[in-house]
Amino acid sequence: MSDDRMSDDRTTTEAIDKAWAMMEEIRICMLVTREGETLRGRPMDAHPSREEGCIWFLSDRRGHKDEEMRHDPQAALTFAHPGRNDYLSVSGQAEVTDDRAKIDELWTDMNKAFWPNGKSDPNICVVRFLPDRAEYWDGPSGAISVALKMMAARLSGSPTDLGENRKVSLD
Repeated sequence: MSDDRMSDDRTTTEAIDKAWAMMEEIRICMLVTREGETLRGRPMDAHPSREEGCIWFLSDRRGHKDEEMRHDPQAALTFAHPGRNDYLSVSGQAEVTDDRAKIDELWTDMNKAFWPNGKSDPNICVVRFLPDRAEYWDGPSGAISVALKMMAARLSGSPTDLGENRKVSLD
């Protein structure tokens, strides 16, 4: 294998590592599904599992997202780190399951805010998101740093370098 090919493989591996690390660190994302011609997003607490190749969510049967995923499993996740210019978009397929063992595994006391009766609440279900592709933007943190980079680009007449942007396949 050529040095260039090894470098590309390492770079791709690093980009995939970066995408999974961003999911782990940010955790709260917008889950976007389709209802007919309309896209709908809602905040969700992601439980990424690189070992299983998926992202898990606890969900509530009383919402519409379960029906939307049954009609069209294509979905997207969008992550944004508060206070930093780090963004991640992940596309893939979502499915709803009634895996009580997975509910038990993902359950924390924080979930009582949504299901006061506990993890045995029959309205709790699990969403399994199987990622296909990801794109991330890893930018400089802080408004001052961004403003300085933008000003330098304007003065030099060159495009603004606001960090790394990569697209990677996750399947």
